[in-house]
Amino acid sequence: MRGQAERGAVLLVSLVMLVLLTLIGLAGMRMVQLEERMAGNLRDRQMAFQAAEAALRAGEATALARYRRDGPMASVDAAEGVASGFSDSAAQPVYRLRFLRWLLSEGVEVGKGGAANGVAIEVRATGYGVRRQPSGEPVSSVRLSSIYFIR
Repeated sequence: MRGQAERGAVLLVSLVMLVLLTLIGLAGMRMVQLEERMAGNLRDRQMAFQAAEAALRAGEATALARYRRDGPMASVDAAEGVASGFSDSAAQPVYRLRFLRWLLSEGVEVGKGGAANGVAIEVRATGYGVRRQPSGEPVSSVRLSSIYFIR
């Protein structure tokens, strides 16, 4: 008689252990799924940051090219543009240029001993990540700005 009762206890203990292992496995799967989502969001934000930084540099290059080609007066006009090379983004990164002020004999350039003439331009850039919402809008975006001095 005693042997049959012990066999029933082993079955009960093994079923409880199986349930515990199943719960641990399910909890582990949920944690991995959450970490995967977090890593995807971080990657998307990094892509948006890189796109915004590329747009910022493209805006600075445009401001410098306009200044050298058409002189300081061309830098007074506001301008907008798109940075190329981000075909995977949910939207193309864009930049905006805005004239801030003239730099007319504001001081001495370091190491040159002469007056510093030029303009100060604000460059604002927006970059977007790869993923889209169901509505088609980008999931993540990053905005950067810089003040670019051209002399």
